Amino acid sequence: MFINNETENLTAYSLLTQPRFQIKYTHSIHLSDVIETFIALPDNTMKLTELEYEDFNIGMPSNAGEGEVFVEKDGKYFIKNMDRRLPEFSILIGDVDAGLSLIKKGKEYDLKKTLVRGKTYTFRIQRLSFFQQLKGVNIDDQ
Repeated sequence: MFINNETENLTAYSLLTQPRFQIKYTHSIHLSDVIETFIALPDNTMKLTELEYEDFNIGMPSNAGEGEVFVEKDGKYFIKNMDRRLPEFSILIGDVDAGLSLIKKGKEYDLKKTLVRGKTYTFRIQRLSFFQQLKGVNIDDQ
């Protein structure tokens, strides 16, 4: 679910029928795609399991951390076997024409169609009641 950081209200949500999902964005400097792969855990936290990117420069790692695996394949770089646990994360919806998507089961949902550019949201995994779902926009309806 996406919570507006200014109002703390639920703005949008996406129903997870499988625990794996991805966030894909265009890096602001490199202008190439970055894909972060997550697993939703039973305790409503999430685990970052993989990072895929095309450029090493500013803001991107040049190697894997302890216990992780660095792979170069077809001009892309991957950090696999990641085990970085997060209760939530903040996401700024940039006011530029650059990609920002949620990917589930191979389908991309453009977050800039639903969320307001220039605003910051908190993303977290949470069960929603039917009443809560009525308050937010279902990203899956795009």
